[in-house]
Amino acid sequence: MPKEFKVVDIQFISITRREYFTFLICIVLSLSLIFLNDNPQINNLRAAVVDSWAHTLQIISKYRSMAEMRNELTRLRHRTSDLLLENSQLRKAALENHRLRTMLKFKEASPYSLVVATVIARDQDPAVRSVIVDVGEREGVQKGDAVILPMGIVGKILHTGESTSLVQLYTDYNFRVACKIQRSRVNGILQQQDSKTSIVTQVPKNADVRIGDLVVTSGYSYVFPAEIQAAKVVEIKTDSPSLFKKIVVEPFVDVTRIEDVFVIKRDSVATLPNKALN
Repeated sequence: MPKEFKVVDIQFISITRREYFTFLICIVLSLSLIFLNDNPQINNLRAAVVDSWAHTLQIISKYRSMAEMRNELTRLRHRTSDLLLENSQLRKAALENHRLRTMLKFKEASPYSLVVATVIARDQDPAVRSVIVDVGEREGVQKGDAVILPMGIVGKILHTGESTSLVQLYTDYNFRVACKIQRSRVNGILQQQDSKTSIVTQVPKNADVRIGDLVVTSGYSYVFPAEIQAAKVVEIKTDSPSLFKKIVVEPFVDVTRIEDVFVIKRDSVATLPNKALN
């Protein structure tokens, strides 16, 4: 005979809000009675529950603190980066301000008519060391005008355009300028020996030259007026067969770092009294 299956109707018990509230009150009362009981076993249970809960809270607090520390560390790193960038910008602005103030004072005190020029390009050819500046014939700049900075000579104008000019730097192998030792008034020629060394040639072997002497322009050149500082003597070489010394000098201007320069307008040099050129 086939088995008979009984169908059981499952009815879900619906709990009213009142019954749910009554159930919670009963649980609270039960826990209160347990924890207020002075029975040793109840005390041990209560202590175990409290210890477990305290340990759980400690772990939760630890991970929360670690998360807060990570967030704070990330915030501080971002703040540090912002402060470093701001500090770098402030240092750059301060250096720029100092450089421009120095140039302004030099221009105001100079007896020459100076044109401020900004370097806009550099020649990458190692045989021809030059830069391009943003002034030209429109500003009255001419071929052969001297280019200087408050620290010393930079070069001379080699070619001019309407709004730009090519400057031949003193580090170019073909550059020459008449100079003299400022202290002893010994004359010579400033030129470049190699890519790193500037020298003064045509100095007699018995001439009075010392380490640390300043080298200035002599005024005999049609390009540079007199007494513009150029370099400092760092070494004196004397070859026995030669009648001349070779003076190794350290120029005051690092042409690899120049940004703004002055061009001396030749007309202003020609109109100065002779005592300004000697």
